[in-house]
Amino acid sequence: MAHNCIKYRLTEQGTVPDFLYLGEDGVGGVYAVADPTTPSPRDMVMIGISNDNATGDFEIVATKNDLITYLTEVGSSWTISEPDLEESVPFDPVAAADWVWNRLDALNA
Repeated sequence: MAHNCIKYRLTEQGTVPDFLYLGEDGVGGVYAVADPTTPSPRDMVMIGISNDNATGDFEIVATKNDLITYLTEVGSSWTISEPDLEESVPFDPVAAADWVWNRLDALNA
């Protein structure tokens, strides 16, 4: 089958779920968004890459455009540090989605 870009949460025990790909080419859990309607430790929604042929409690992000749309919505007020500039700059959802999707494509190649 294939690896997928996913939105997921930690397990009820607060651990990383087994379906998350944690290899060198993965992305771990990035671009976390707080969900105040869900109790800790499942109160953060993160982006990751699933293991090949994984099943579990996650939502597949079907296309890079879907990821861009999601990151644009949730990251509209985010900034990131730019060490070379010694300041923060606005979050770039397109660059972020490119980074995730390039890793996903490499895993599925």
